[in-house]
Amino acid sequence: MSDLQQGTGRPLDAVDLAARVVQLVETGRRESTYKLATLMALIDICVEHSPAPDGTLTVPIDEISHRFVGYYWTQVRVFHQHGRLAQSRQGRSIPDKIADAKGVLLRDGFRTAEAAREVDHPAYHSLVRALRTTIAQQPLTHLQTVPRSRPRDDFLFDASEFHKKMTVVEIDQIGVITLRPGVPEGLRRTSTLLRTFLRSRWAQDVIGFNRAELDAEDLDGFLFGSDRTALRALAEPLRELQNNRCFYCDGRIMAEVHVDHVLPWSLLPIDGVANLVATDPRCNLGKSASMPVLEHMSRALKRESLPAIASVSRIPLLYKRTESAARGAYAALPTGSVLWRGVGSYEKHDPSHTNEW
Repeated sequence: MSDLQQGTGRPLDAVDLAARVVQLVETGRRESTYKLATLMALIDICVEHSPAPDGTLTVPIDEISHRFVGYYWTQVRVFHQHGRLAQSRQGRSIPDKIADAKGVLLRDGFRTAEAAREVDHPAYHSLVRALRTTIAQQPLTHLQTVPRSRPRDDFLFDASEFHKKMTVVEIDQIGVITLRPGVPEGLRRTSTLLRTFLRSRWAQDVIGFNRAELDAEDLDGFLFGSDRTALRALAEPLRELQNNRCFYCDGRIMAEVHVDHVLPWSLLPIDGVANLVATDPRCNLGKSASMPVLEHMSRALKRESLPAIASVSRIPLLYKRTESAARGAYAALPTGSVLWRGVGSYEKHDPSHTNEW
């Protein structure tokens, strides 16, 4: 379901809504990756949060800014011999601002964007305030604009108060966007398909902006993979918590310990201790980006001592966010989806079991 179809009085179903989103992305010329980041942010927020009884969802502009920091945080690293990749055609970009703030935060011992957000570090706070102006003036203003299309068709949210010269005062007064009835549910149900599509277009845009011969598969891993170096501090504490046993197979970890995202990073980028476990290399590589059986997710959230590990490692717990995201992700999976239990072992998803944990 979504907003009413133009002229029919009938609600859009999830597939129609997804098709409209694809049309927005495919139509027109993008000057940056910001529209794609905005759509990714809205999708992730819809997976992690339940809509209101009327089917709407209120999203603070600040929350979209937080998601931008999270997406670009890993992308501002150096990419092979190409250096830091451009994400816009001209001018000082959002990634440039994030890279500057990241340098300050890393020097202060903050390994992840979420860690800096949790304590409201001054550099992080200033960054989010600066980004929200660009986000309001650019992607939120133009996100639903199709070239040569009149009248406006704000089928995701009402953008009539947004414009390219918005002031900080105006942004503070508006504060939020409200996704129309049915849009949150539609984006959640089609989240996997839309996220895969958006990642592909994002990589292609970066190739175009940099005018370089870049391998699309290698680039996708760079743009959307987790920053594993930031998680090394968790390897030994998690191994100790699990008595040197792999979280998935319960076998002894004989080789180097791996840190795995139970809820796959490629589905929802959550670098919280509640979503991270110690595994042996075989299970970690075997699971890859698969969605695990519900039992694995439930056990991960029931572990004790996670707050202490978060405190020592300075990596946030993110328990509520992980739990909410997991519920939304499992609920969005179609009946019969394949879930990973162990190396070579899979089960079919039964949505009726989602509320049992």
